[in-house]
Amino acid sequence: MPLTSLPAIRLWLPTCKVHLIPVEILTEIFLLTERRWASDSMNLMLVCWRWHDIILSIPGFTSRLHIRRSTKVEAVQAFIQGRSSRLAVVVGLNDEAHGRDFNADEFHASFTAAIQAASRWRTLSLHSFPLPGEYKAFQIVQPLTSLVSFRLDRGCDLGSFLGPLMTAIIKTARPHLRNLHLCDLSAVLYLVQPARMRIFRHLRTLVISLNKRMESPADILPSLQGLNTLEARHLHLPIYPPDASLPLIQTLRDLRLKSVSVQWMAGKVFPALQRCSITFPHNIDTICLQPVTMPACTSLEYDSNDLDPLRYFHHLPLDVLRVTSGQWNVSRGNYQLVAMCPKVVASAQSLTWLHLYVQCSEQLLAYMLSLVPALEQLILGLASPHALSEAFF
Repeated sequence: MPLTSLPAIRLWLPTCKVHLIPVEILTEIFLLTERRWASDSMNLMLVCWRWHDIILSIPGFTSRLHIRRSTKVEAVQAFIQGRSSRLAVVVGLNDEAHGRDFNADEFHASFTAAIQAASRWRTLSLHSFPLPGEYKAFQIVQPLTSLVSFRLDRGCDLGSFLGPLMTAIIKTARPHLRNLHLCDLSAVLYLVQPARMRIFRHLRTLVISLNKRMESPADILPSLQGLNTLEARHLHLPIYPPDASLPLIQTLRDLRLKSVSVQWMAGKVFPALQRCSITFPHNIDTICLQPVTMPACTSLEYDSNDLDPLRYFHHLPLDVLRVTSGQWNVSRGNYQLVAMCPKVVASAQSLTWLHLYVQCSEQLLAYMLSLVPALEQLILGLASPHALSEAFF
């Protein structure tokens, strides 16, 4: 929404005494909001002209700079020069709502202007980028000393710019970088080389989401020394010995794995893990031999044709359980439901949300539901609208 719409927005604001809050207090509130929720400053700037002016005057606040198809270099320069705040740079050229014509020279000039303020980049999100042959080479000259978050989306081919950008991040942003989101295989392969592995040391959030599984294993887990959130899809991990030093086991709070080995979890205790999602796990047999303990986990999501391994996740005080099995008929689904019943019974007094996507008989389903007296929400994935009879209800 353009800032020219602010007067119209202001007319609809309710009458209140928020305008009486001193600038100093509002400044602290805005900074606290940004640190806690990483909110877009534009949302706050659109409330009223006073908030707009205060936010622009805060040196430590982040202003979002979009570089799109139609972005002009003059607009980028004016944006950067008009504020002293840190920058959240977003490059996305796939949104035709902002213009269909792409001018490679204009993009090069606009992104070059943004690079001149690279030391003020707080976040860099590359959602889409021109093809390597459509722009001139870029170089990162200024140190990325303010960068705390970097995102590279799928299909975003940086070509010859990948090396200079990653080198700049490793050398100048590493101590401050907290969030890394990679959907590009080339970037992952570049960073998982032993000499560059230190980039992962200070991360709090790591997302690696690939279209297909990597051919060679990436030995990154020992480098994740303070990680809170790990989300991985098609990440190829090596087989770790039982005594391997994996610091993330002590710090993880949120774990989401899809088509990734869980061998490294076998026999371990995850004291801080609160949310766990495992889809189509690899090497799940190791957990069946050496169970996993999650004493703080209140939300578990498990998606596999075989639900029997659920029995080997121990001491989970679950509030939420989401289970999916791809078995295609009732008899096979019944076996899977029976396999997961011990997990339901173990959490019977705390389980309030149950999401089931398992084909099964209504008699068996009714029996299992009788085991969870605290249940408040039930979601069933049914084969058809008439999968359950009136008698069931």
